Amino acid sequence: MLGKFQNYLLTIAVNTCNNYFKKEKPYVDLETLEIVDEADSSLEKVIRRESQNAVRRAITELPDYQKEVIILRFYYDLKIKEIATITNASVPTVKSRLQQGLKKLQRYLADFKGGNNI
Repeated sequence: MLGKFQNYLLTIAVNTCNNYFKKEKPYVDLETLEIVDEADSSLEKVIRRESQNAVRRAITELPDYQKEVIILRFYYDLKIKEIATITNASVPTVKSRLQQGLKKLQRYLADFKGGNNI
C-alpha cells in the first residue's frame, strides 16, 4: 500500500516539475541527493566528491527524459515499472531511456577522465 502511495506522490511531483520546467531551463540540484559515509579517509572523501561532481555534471548534460529516468532509478531506487507509472511511459520506453542515458553517462565520464572506453 505504501508503494502505491509513494508512486502517487512521485507522479504528482514529476508532473508538477515538468509543468514548471516547460517555461524555464531545468536545474537539478543533485547536492541534496548526496550520500555521505563518515568512515572514509580524507583522501577517499576528496576522490568520492570529485567523482560525484563529475556524475552530476554528466547527468545535467542528458536530455530531460533520460535525466528523469536515471534520477528516479538510481537516486530514488525505484523499479522500472514504478518509473513507467510515474512518467506515463511504457516499460520498454523507460528501459530504452535508461540504457541510452547510461551509455551517454559512460561516454561523458570516459571523456572526463581522459579515457576512451567507448
